[in-house]
Amino acid sequence: MIEPVYPPDLAQRILAIEAPGGPPVRVELSAASTCSPGERVGVTVSLADAEGYPSTAYDGAIVVRGEFASPGEVTVPFRSGRPAAARVVLGIRSEGIFRFRSELNGQVFHSNPVWCRAGAGRRIYWGDPHVHTVLSDCHSDLCRSVMFCFAAARYVQGLDWVTAADHVSNGRCELARWKESAALSDACNAPPAFVTLPGYEASFRGGCGGDNNVYMLRWPAMFVDDYDEGSVRTLCEKLAETLRPGEEFFVVPHHTTRTGKHGEISEEIYPGEDLMPVVEIHSKWGTGEFRGNPNALREVHPGPSTVQDLLNRGLRLGFVGGTDTHATMPAGFGVEHLDRPPGMTAVLADELSRPAIYHGIRRRCCYAASLERIVLDVRLAGASMGERLVWSDPAAGRDIEVTAAGRSDIERIDVVRNGQTIHSVRGSDFVARQRFTDTDNLTGHWLESQRLGRFAYYYVRVTCASGAQAWSSPVFLTGPV
Repeated sequence: MIEPVYPPDLAQRILAIEAPGGPPVRVELSAASTCSPGERVGVTVSLADAEGYPSTAYDGAIVVRGEFASPGEVTVPFRSGRPAAARVVLGIRSEGIFRFRSELNGQVFHSNPVWCRAGAGRRIYWGDPHVHTVLSDCHSDLCRSVMFCFAAARYVQGLDWVTAADHVSNGRCELARWKESAALSDACNAPPAFVTLPGYEASFRGGCGGDNNVYMLRWPAMFVDDYDEGSVRTLCEKLAETLRPGEEFFVVPHHTTRTGKHGEISEEIYPGEDLMPVVEIHSKWGTGEFRGNPNALREVHPGPSTVQDLLNRGLRLGFVGGTDTHATMPAGFGVEHLDRPPGMTAVLADELSRPAIYHGIRRRCCYAASLERIVLDVRLAGASMGERLVWSDPAAGRDIEVTAAGRSDIERIDVVRNGQTIHSVRGSDFVARQRFTDTDNLTGHWLESQRLGRFAYYYVRVTCASGAQAWSSPVFLTGPV
């Protein structure tokens, strides 16, 4: 008999004190996205109220079902006064892509898809790299504590990793806050069950890089900021001078199209692909992929600051997604000043640890998603997302293979080359597979940059019936030297 495992008492108390949720309106089922046949898979079960917080007003039981699993159903009891969150572990017998399901008030709820296959290789680890807490001193009336961030991420949302990326610029941090954030992050870091990735947000004036998050392998003695006179490039230079050997870092720009905060990333301030390996393509501010996209920010800067603008200049960027929540609910909605779907990042790695998550993002072995934990596998001429290929014959066809699966049905798969959609296919189920060969001669489609010479890039955009989306990190092709 499978017994549910409930959050530790301290985590339950933090959740109940800081965000006591009302009557539940939906079931959240968060399962591991990848596994092998016969492997036991963890499924986080939580009941969310109308504002997205864990209900503390439910007496009853939820049944988790999956005919592909062993056992085929598990009953999870909840008690009023405690956060309705638990975890169960079930076995999956055979290969395939599956969803668990449950019911509440006559409505059926599905989990994110689980891709079970032999020799699965790197696993998908889901996280939110952009959560604000009360230590940000920004919308403090909405924010919760750092401990709430970690408890909600692990026990309510079932995330594998999270970053409390609090503000430091404009006097919003000092040594005391920094030490508290670092100590609590390290205390809650518990691989291989859960990872906290060190990070913070540094801001710059419009045209100087906008807002960027700094991610690190370990917490340095003090943060580095350069808001008043600097740019994202000078920040990187000061970080490199200040940090001790082994204290690695990289920076990630976000909502680059936001008016007044625009991150145009000119050649003068671009720190290079090693220090800026990815861009946050989506957050609760909106999607910055291209001008006029369905989830664009409310106010968009008119300059060349979209993600496609940056890619077209030869900035080799992978994609991540985050919430940028100021209500401290990782990968969730919550009541706050932002109303776009939450963003998340999937990292492809061999294990769940700080170094694996950090280097997975830095190597662009990652992809971004909004609203749903969409399973996405993309291969371009045999290369995985985020890789770079030298393409010596521009007339040779390029095979693109896509596997995608969502909590809701796949509505459309788009193949994007150099900012233009060159192929689309519609889906009709929660799983979709597509193979497409780009036969266009690249001679007439190469882009040019001083860094890459002749180049082209490809990525895949997936859209689900719920409005959820996913974006694979681009594969860059470069012409022969």
